[in-house]
Amino acid sequence: MALKIAVRKNHFPNCLSPFVVRSESSDVVEYGKLIEIMAKGRTTLSQIDIMAVMQLYKEELQKQLAEGKTVKTPTGSFFLCAAGSMDSLDESYLPRDQTNNHEVRLHHRPEKRFEKLILDELKIVREEHPDLSIPSLRSIVAVCEEDSGTIRPGGIVRIKGLRLRFDPKESEQGVFFVDSVGLESRSTLYPLILPGTVIAGVPSILAAGSYAIVLRAAVNGREVRETRFEGLTISA
Repeated sequence: MALKIAVRKNHFPNCLSPFVVRSESSDVVEYGKLIEIMAKGRTTLSQIDIMAVMQLYKEELQKQLAEGKTVKTPTGSFFLCAAGSMDSLDESYLPRDQTNNHEVRLHHRPEKRFEKLILDELKIVREEHPDLSIPSLRSIVAVCEEDSGTIRPGGIVRIKGLRLRFDPKESEQGVFFVDSVGLESRSTLYPLILPGTVIAGVPSILAAGSYAIVLRAAVNGREVRETRFEGLTISA
């Protein structure tokens, strides 16, 4: 298990970076499961014993905090923090009144060594959250060629991916071959158009060289989005 992170587009106007990192727990350990894990650890205590100790810990922690104390534990310190604003010095502080911004919140400040031990053992995995409104192009191969990697002008290619379906009658949608200077040539032949597979004709006017293939589709039925495959070689 590991902490899962994802990079997402930044929508906060006060942050200049275009992307932000967000995290998600790999799992949730319920209280009963934690007791079970603890009973299997370095202890002679039974699950019932551990539950009794944890209940006592909770009750005594509650009593000490209710007296306004900071309570230090092996994991860190628990303490209460008051917050809010007032219009005058003699205004009453009423955190139970929902009509003002007065509040008291419970905080936990991790013990530094405890936090360091966790971070030293922490594993992080990065997850991708694809934009399902954008087509995804996975592979391109030549059809009717001895070598599937040989793509020629006037030939046929098979494109594999996700969310590839488009309307061939719309000129802004389809398969486009883009040369090294950015000149685009749209395929006009589409024997097959499916969400996972598109068969398209290679424009006969293309010169030999390196190209990018761009597939544009209105996946959501409204906005035309594109996916790009770089480094495709057109043979003479």
